[in-house]
Amino acid sequence: MNIKKGIRKAGKFLLIFVGGLFTLSFIGLLILHFKSPGKAEPFVDENGETISKSISTIERIELGGIEQCLIIGGIDSTKPVLLFLHGGPGSPELGFVKKFNPNLEHDFVVVHWEQRGSGKSYNKNISIESMTIEQFISDTKELSEYLIKRFNQDKIYIMGHSWGSYLGMKTIEKHPEFYHCYFGIGQVADQYRSERISYEWAKNQAEKKEDKKAMKKLEALDFPEINASSKEWIKFLMTERSYVDKFGGGLFRDYNGTLDKLLPVIKAKEYTLRDKINYGIGSLFSLKHLWDDVITNNLFEAIDSVQIPVYFFHGVYDYQTSYIVAKEFYDQLKAPKKQFFTFENSAHCPIFDDPDRFNKILKEVLTIE
Repeated sequence: MNIKKGIRKAGKFLLIFVGGLFTLSFIGLLILHFKSPGKAEPFVDENGETISKSISTIERIELGGIEQCLIIGGIDSTKPVLLFLHGGPGSPELGFVKKFNPNLEHDFVVVHWEQRGSGKSYNKNISIESMTIEQFISDTKELSEYLIKRFNQDKIYIMGHSWGSYLGMKTIEKHPEFYHCYFGIGQVADQYRSERISYEWAKNQAEKKEDKKAMKKLEALDFPEINASSKEWIKFLMTERSYVDKFGGGLFRDYNGTLDKLLPVIKAKEYTLRDKINYGIGSLFSLKHLWDDVITNNLFEAIDSVQIPVYFFHGVYDYQTSYIVAKEFYDQLKAPKKQFFTFENSAHCPIFDDPDRFNKILKEVLTIE
Protein backbone atom coordinates (compact mmCIF):
# COMPACT_ATOMS: atom_id res chain seq x y z
CA MET A 1 0.00 0.00 0.00
CA ASN A 2 2.81 2.40 0.95
CA ILE A 3 4.53 1.62 -2.33
CA LYS A 4 1.37 2.51 -4.27
CA LYS A 5 1.04 5.78 -2.35
CA GLY A 6 4.67 6.54 -3.07
CA ILE A 7 4.19 5.91 -6.78
CA ARG A 8 1.10 8.14 -6.83
CA LYS A 9 2.98 10.93 -5.04
CA ALA A 10 5.92 10.59 -7.41
CA GLY A 11 3.52 10.68 -10.36
CA LYS A 12 1.84 13.84 -9.06
CA PHE A 13 5.21 15.47 -8.45
CA LEU A 14 6.34 14.58 -11.98
CA LEU A 15 3.15 16.03 -13.47
CA ILE A 16 3.56 19.24 -11.46
CA PHE A 17 7.24 19.46 -12.46
CA VAL A 18 6.56 18.90 -16.18
CA GLY A 19 3.59 21.27 -16.04
CA GLY A 20 5.76 23.92 -14.40
CA LEU A 21 8.46 23.54 -17.04
CA PHE A 22 5.86 23.80 -19.80
CA THR A 23 4.35 26.91 -18.20
CA LEU A 24 7.74 28.58 -17.79
CA SER A 25 8.68 27.72 -21.39
CA PHE A 26 5.38 29.11 -22.64
CA ILE A 27 5.81 32.33 -20.64
CA GLY A 28 9.39 32.64 -21.92
CA LEU A 29 8.28 32.24 -25.53
CA LEU A 30 5.46 34.73 -24.97
CA ILE A 31 7.88 37.32 -23.57
CA LEU A 32 10.32 36.66 -26.43
CA HIS A 33 7.48 37.04 -28.93
CA PHE A 34 6.50 40.47 -27.58
CA LYS A 35 10.15 41.53 -27.52
CA SER A 36 10.54 40.50 -31.17
CA PRO A 37 8.43 42.97 -33.16
CA GLY A 38 10.51 42.60 -36.32
CA LYS A 39 10.63 46.36 -36.85
CA ALA A 40 13.48 48.82 -37.28
CA GLU A 41 13.72 51.36 -34.46
CA PRO A 42 13.98 55.02 -35.52
CA PHE A 43 16.87 57.27 -34.53
CA VAL A 44 15.54 59.84 -32.07
CA ASP A 45 16.86 63.06 -30.52
CA GLU A 46 16.91 64.00 -26.83
CA ASN A 47 13.20 64.85 -27.04
CA GLY A 48 12.27 61.47 -28.47
CA GLU A 49 11.60 62.92 -31.93
CA THR A 50 12.74 61.07 -35.05
CA ILE A 51 15.90 62.70 -36.45
CA SER A 52 14.90 64.24 -39.77
CA LYS A 53 17.76 63.00 -41.96
CA SER A 54 18.02 59.56 -40.38
CA ILE A 55 17.16 56.26 -42.00
CA SER A 56 16.09 53.04 -40.28
CA THR A 57 14.34 50.50 -42.46
CA ILE A 58 13.89 46.81 -43.11
CA GLU A 59 13.58 46.09 -46.81
CA ARG A 60 13.30 43.07 -49.05
CA ILE A 61 14.73 43.07 -52.54
CA GLU A 62 15.37 40.40 -55.12
CA LEU A 63 19.00 39.37 -55.55
CA GLY A 64 20.04 36.49 -57.74
CA GLY A 65 16.45 35.43 -58.29
CA ILE A 66 15.40 35.21 -54.62
CA GLU A 67 14.11 37.67 -52.03
CA GLN A 68 16.75 38.81 -49.53
CA CYS A 69 16.61 41.17 -46.57
CA LEU A 70 18.39 44.47 -45.93
CA ILE A 71 18.36 46.28 -42.61
CA ILE A 72 19.55 49.83 -43.24
CA GLY A 73 20.47 52.27 -40.49
CA GLY A 74 22.13 55.66 -40.30
CA ILE A 75 21.68 58.83 -38.30
CA ASP A 76 22.22 60.83 -41.51
CA SER A 77 21.03 59.35 -44.80
CA THR A 78 23.43 61.59 -46.76
CA LYS A 79 26.49 59.93 -45.18
CA PRO A 80 28.60 57.44 -47.17
CA VAL A 81 27.06 53.99 -47.64
CA LEU A 82 28.79 51.02 -46.02
CA LEU A 83 27.84 47.52 -47.15
CA PHE A 84 28.53 45.14 -44.27
CA LEU A 85 29.23 41.52 -45.20
CA HIS A 86 28.60 39.38 -42.13
CA GLY A 87 30.53 36.32 -41.06
CA GLY A 88 29.62 32.72 -40.54
CA PRO A 89 28.96 31.72 -43.15
CA GLY A 90 25.35 32.24 -42.17
CA SER A 91 25.72 34.47 -39.09
CA PRO A 92 24.30 38.01 -39.51
CA GLU A 93 25.84 40.55 -37.12
CA LEU A 94 23.14 43.21 -36.86
CA GLY A 95 22.51 42.51 -33.16
CA PHE A 96 26.22 42.69 -32.36
CA VAL A 97 26.69 46.02 -34.15
CA LYS A 98 23.63 47.46 -32.38
CA LYS A 99 24.96 46.33 -28.98
CA PHE A 100 28.72 46.81 -29.24
CA ASN A 101 29.27 49.44 -31.96
CA PRO A 102 26.12 51.54 -32.53
CA ASN A 103 28.26 54.57 -33.44
CA LEU A 104 29.09 52.91 -36.75
CA GLU A 105 25.67 54.17 -37.87
CA HIS A 106 26.70 57.74 -37.00
CA ASP A 107 29.46 57.85 -39.61
CA PHE A 108 27.85 55.71 -42.32
CA VAL A 109 24.56 54.54 -43.68
CA VAL A 110 25.16 50.91 -42.71
CA VAL A 111 23.54 48.27 -44.87
CA HIS A 112 23.23 44.99 -43.01
CA TRP A 113 22.61 42.44 -45.71
CA GLU A 114 21.27 39.14 -44.39
CA GLN A 115 22.86 36.97 -47.05
CA ARG A 116 21.21 34.20 -49.02
CA GLY A 117 20.31 31.41 -46.59
CA SER A 118 20.96 33.52 -43.46
CA GLY A 119 18.77 35.09 -40.79
CA LYS A 120 15.84 37.01 -42.26
CA SER A 121 16.85 35.79 -45.73
CA TYR A 122 16.65 32.12 -44.80
CA ASN A 123 14.05 30.13 -46.69
CA LYS A 124 13.71 26.36 -46.66
CA ASN A 125 13.12 26.46 -50.42
CA ILE A 126 16.51 28.01 -51.26
CA SER A 127 18.27 25.92 -53.87
CA ILE A 128 21.33 24.14 -52.49
CA GLU A 129 22.91 24.57 -55.92
CA SER A 130 22.80 28.35 -55.43
CA MET A 131 24.89 28.20 -52.24
CA THR A 132 28.22 28.86 -53.94
CA ILE A 133 30.82 31.60 -53.63
CA GLU A 134 30.19 32.54 -57.26
CA GLN A 135 26.50 33.18 -56.54
CA PHE A 136 27.34 35.20 -53.44
CA ILE A 137 29.77 37.36 -55.43
CA SER A 138 27.02 37.92 -57.98
CA ASP A 139 24.54 38.81 -55.22
CA THR A 140 27.05 41.27 -53.74
CA LYS A 141 27.62 42.93 -57.11
CA GLU A 142 23.88 43.21 -57.77
CA LEU A 143 23.28 44.68 -54.31
CA SER A 144 26.14 47.17 -54.71
CA GLU A 145 24.69 48.42 -57.98
CA TYR A 146 21.30 48.80 -56.30
CA LEU A 147 22.75 50.78 -53.36
CA ILE A 148 24.73 53.12 -55.61
CA LYS A 149 21.58 53.94 -57.54
CA ARG A 150 19.32 54.05 -54.46
CA PHE A 151 21.52 56.50 -52.54
CA ASN A 152 22.75 58.41 -55.59
CA GLN A 153 26.43 57.77 -54.91
CA ASP A 154 29.32 57.14 -57.27
CA LYS A 155 30.72 54.34 -55.13
CA ILE A 156 30.16 52.73 -51.74
CA TYR A 157 32.39 51.33 -48.99
CA ILE A 158 32.50 47.59 -48.38
CA MET A 159 33.39 45.84 -45.12
CA GLY A 160 33.73 42.10 -44.59
CA HIS A 161 34.11 40.20 -41.33
CA SER A 162 35.38 36.61 -41.15
CA TRP A 163 33.50 34.67 -43.89
CA GLY A 164 32.42 38.12 -45.11
CA SER A 165 36.09 39.04 -45.57
CA TYR A 166 36.56 36.04 -47.85
CA LEU A 167 33.50 37.08 -49.86
CA GLY A 168 34.64 40.70 -49.75
CA MET A 169 38.12 40.05 -51.16
CA LYS A 170 36.68 37.82 -53.88
CA THR A 171 34.19 40.55 -54.79
CA ILE A 172 36.58 43.52 -54.94
CA GLU A 173 39.04 41.47 -56.98
CA LYS A 174 36.33 40.84 -59.57
CA HIS A 175 34.29 44.08 -59.34
CA PRO A 176 36.50 46.90 -57.97
CA GLU A 177 34.59 49.63 -59.80
CA PHE A 178 31.81 49.83 -57.20
CA TYR A 179 33.93 50.57 -54.13
CA HIS A 180 35.97 53.41 -52.62
CA CYS A 181 37.96 50.92 -50.56
CA TYR A 182 37.68 47.67 -48.64
CA PHE A 183 37.75 47.01 -44.88
CA GLY A 184 38.63 43.46 -43.82
CA ILE A 185 38.04 42.35 -40.22
CA GLY A 186 39.39 38.99 -39.07
CA GLN A 187 40.57 38.49 -42.65
CA VAL A 188 40.28 34.97 -44.05
CA ALA A 189 43.26 33.98 -46.21
CA ASP A 190 44.07 30.28 -45.79
CA GLN A 191 41.41 28.87 -43.49
CA TYR A 192 42.72 25.32 -43.41
CA ARG A 193 46.03 26.55 -42.04
CA SER A 194 44.16 28.85 -39.64
CA GLU A 195 42.16 25.93 -38.28
CA ARG A 196 45.32 23.93 -37.66
CA ILE A 197 46.88 26.88 -35.78
CA SER A 198 43.65 27.33 -33.82
CA TYR A 199 43.51 23.69 -32.77
CA GLU A 200 47.13 23.60 -31.58
CA TRP A 201 46.63 26.86 -29.67
CA ALA A 202 43.52 25.55 -27.92
CA LYS A 203 45.37 22.40 -26.82
CA ASN A 204 48.31 24.48 -25.55
CA GLN A 205 45.98 26.77 -23.61
CA ALA A 206 44.21 23.81 -22.03
CA GLU A 207 47.56 22.41 -20.93
CA LYS A 208 48.81 25.76 -19.59
CA LYS A 209 45.61 26.27 -17.61
CA GLU A 210 45.61 22.63 -16.45
CA ASP A 211 42.07 22.28 -17.72
CA LYS A 212 41.86 18.49 -17.71
CA LYS A 213 38.37 18.34 -19.19
CA ALA A 214 39.42 20.55 -22.12
CA MET A 215 42.63 18.57 -22.62
CA LYS A 216 40.70 15.31 -22.78
CA LYS A 217 38.03 16.67 -25.16
CA LEU A 218 40.53 18.34 -27.50
CA GLU A 219 42.96 15.42 -27.61
CA ALA A 220 40.07 13.11 -28.48
CA LEU A 221 39.34 15.09 -31.65
CA ASP A 222 40.60 14.04 -35.06
CA PHE A 223 41.69 17.08 -37.04
CA PRO A 224 39.80 16.79 -40.36
CA GLU A 225 41.49 16.43 -43.73
CA ILE A 226 41.12 19.45 -45.99
CA ASN A 227 38.58 17.61 -48.16
CA ALA A 228 36.60 16.16 -45.23
CA SER A 229 32.83 16.49 -45.40
CA SER A 230 31.12 19.53 -43.92
CA LYS A 231 29.50 17.15 -41.41
CA GLU A 232 32.95 16.09 -40.15
CA TRP A 233 34.10 19.70 -39.96
CA ILE A 234 31.01 20.91 -38.11
CA LYS A 235 31.37 18.09 -35.57
CA PHE A 236 35.02 19.07 -35.02
CA LEU A 237 34.30 22.81 -34.82
CA MET A 238 31.43 22.45 -32.36
CA THR A 239 33.89 21.14 -29.77
CA GLU A 240 37.10 22.91 -30.76
CA ARG A 241 35.57 26.39 -31.13
CA SER A 242 33.87 26.12 -27.74
CA TYR A 243 37.32 25.95 -26.15
CA VAL A 244 38.81 28.60 -28.43
CA ASP A 245 36.00 30.85 -27.17
CA LYS A 246 36.55 29.82 -23.56
CA PHE A 247 40.27 30.65 -23.73
CA GLY A 248 39.68 34.09 -25.31
CA GLY A 249 40.63 33.38 -28.92
CA GLY A 250 37.13 33.36 -30.43
CA LEU A 251 34.64 36.16 -30.90
CA PHE A 252 35.73 38.08 -27.81
CA ARG A 253 38.95 38.37 -25.81
CA ASP A 254 36.85 38.44 -22.64
CA TYR A 255 34.33 35.67 -23.15
CA ASN A 256 31.58 35.10 -20.60
CA GLY A 257 29.90 32.04 -22.07
CA THR A 258 27.41 31.13 -24.77
CA LEU A 259 25.07 33.99 -23.84
CA ASP A 260 27.67 36.42 -25.25
CA LYS A 261 26.81 34.96 -28.65
CA LEU A 262 23.08 34.49 -28.14
CA LEU A 263 21.88 37.65 -26.38
CA PRO A 264 22.61 40.13 -29.20
CA VAL A 265 20.47 38.00 -31.52
CA ILE A 266 17.75 37.34 -28.94
CA LYS A 267 17.48 41.06 -28.11
CA ALA A 268 17.46 42.32 -31.71
CA LYS A 269 14.07 44.01 -32.17
CA GLU A 270 14.47 43.89 -35.93
CA TYR A 271 13.88 40.13 -35.74
CA THR A 272 10.58 38.37 -35.20
CA LEU A 273 10.48 35.19 -33.14
CA ARG A 274 10.46 33.22 -36.40
CA ASP A 275 13.54 35.16 -37.58
CA LYS A 276 15.37 34.23 -34.39
CA ILE A 277 14.57 30.57 -34.90
CA ASN A 278 15.64 30.85 -38.55
CA TYR A 279 18.91 32.45 -37.46
CA GLY A 280 20.12 29.15 -36.01
CA ILE A 281 18.69 27.07 -38.85
CA GLY A 282 20.22 29.36 -41.48
CA SER A 283 23.60 29.32 -39.78
CA LEU A 284 23.87 25.53 -39.94
CA PHE A 285 22.43 25.45 -43.46
CA SER A 286 24.98 27.99 -44.72
CA LEU A 287 27.92 26.39 -42.94
CA LYS A 288 26.99 23.00 -44.36
CA HIS A 289 26.93 24.23 -47.96
CA LEU A 290 29.65 26.92 -48.01
CA TRP A 291 32.34 25.59 -45.68
CA ASP A 292 33.92 23.38 -48.33
CA ASP A 293 34.68 26.43 -50.48
CA VAL A 294 36.22 28.37 -47.59
CA ILE A 295 38.40 25.52 -46.34
CA THR A 296 39.67 24.19 -49.68
CA ASN A 297 40.50 27.52 -51.32
CA ASN A 298 43.03 30.04 -50.14
CA LEU A 299 43.51 33.65 -51.16
CA PHE A 300 47.30 33.37 -51.37
CA GLU A 301 46.76 31.40 -54.59
CA ALA A 302 43.61 33.16 -55.77
CA ILE A 303 44.44 36.86 -55.30
CA ASP A 304 47.84 38.53 -55.50
CA SER A 305 46.63 42.06 -56.26
CA VAL A 306 43.54 44.29 -56.12
CA GLN A 307 42.77 47.63 -57.71
CA ILE A 308 41.36 49.51 -54.70
CA PRO A 309 42.78 50.46 -51.27
CA VAL A 310 42.43 47.83 -48.55
CA TYR A 311 42.49 48.17 -44.77
CA PHE A 312 42.79 45.14 -42.50
CA PHE A 313 41.76 45.09 -38.83
CA HIS A 314 42.97 42.09 -36.86
CA GLY A 315 43.14 41.05 -33.23
CA VAL A 316 46.35 39.46 -31.99
CA TYR A 317 44.28 36.89 -30.09
CA ASP A 318 42.19 35.89 -33.10
CA TYR A 319 42.30 32.11 -33.33
CA GLN A 320 39.31 31.76 -35.64
CA THR A 321 41.08 33.45 -38.52
CA SER A 322 44.76 33.46 -37.66
CA TYR A 323 46.48 36.81 -37.15
CA ILE A 324 49.74 35.36 -38.48
CA VAL A 325 48.13 34.02 -41.67
CA ALA A 326 46.23 37.27 -42.30
CA LYS A 327 49.41 39.34 -41.87
CA GLU A 328 51.32 37.13 -44.30
CA PHE A 329 48.53 37.51 -46.85
CA TYR A 330 48.53 41.28 -46.36
CA ASP A 331 52.32 41.45 -46.82
CA GLN A 332 52.18 39.73 -50.22
CA LEU A 333 49.05 41.54 -51.45
CA LYS A 334 49.55 44.34 -53.96
CA ALA A 335 47.12 47.28 -53.75
CA PRO A 336 47.14 51.02 -54.59
CA LYS A 337 47.15 51.64 -50.84
CA LYS A 338 47.03 49.28 -47.89
CA GLN A 339 47.28 49.33 -44.10
CA PHE A 340 47.18 46.64 -41.45
CA PHE A 341 45.85 47.66 -38.04
CA THR A 342 46.80 45.41 -35.14
CA PHE A 343 44.50 45.26 -32.11
CA GLU A 344 46.63 44.07 -29.20
CA ASN A 345 43.75 43.20 -26.85
CA SER A 346 41.21 41.84 -29.32
CA ALA A 347 40.34 38.42 -30.65
CA HIS A 348 38.14 37.81 -33.71
CA CYS A 349 36.03 40.98 -33.41
CA PRO A 350 38.03 44.21 -32.94
CA ILE A 351 34.95 46.02 -34.30
CA PHE A 352 33.20 44.96 -31.06
CA ASP A 353 36.15 44.49 -28.65
CA ASP A 354 37.61 47.95 -29.29
CA PRO A 355 34.91 50.00 -31.08
CA ASP A 356 36.36 53.42 -30.20
CA ARG A 357 39.73 52.78 -31.85
CA PHE A 358 38.07 50.92 -34.71
CA ASN A 359 35.74 53.84 -35.49
CA LYS A 360 38.53 56.40 -35.11
CA ILE A 361 40.50 54.60 -37.82
CA LEU A 362 37.43 54.50 -40.09
CA LYS A 363 36.96 58.26 -39.69
CA GLU A 364 40.60 58.84 -40.62
CA VAL A 365 40.18 56.68 -43.72
CA LEU A 366 37.05 58.61 -44.70
CA THR A 367 39.08 61.82 -44.89
CA ILE A 368 41.40 60.35 -47.52
CA GLU A 369 39.26 57.90 -49.51
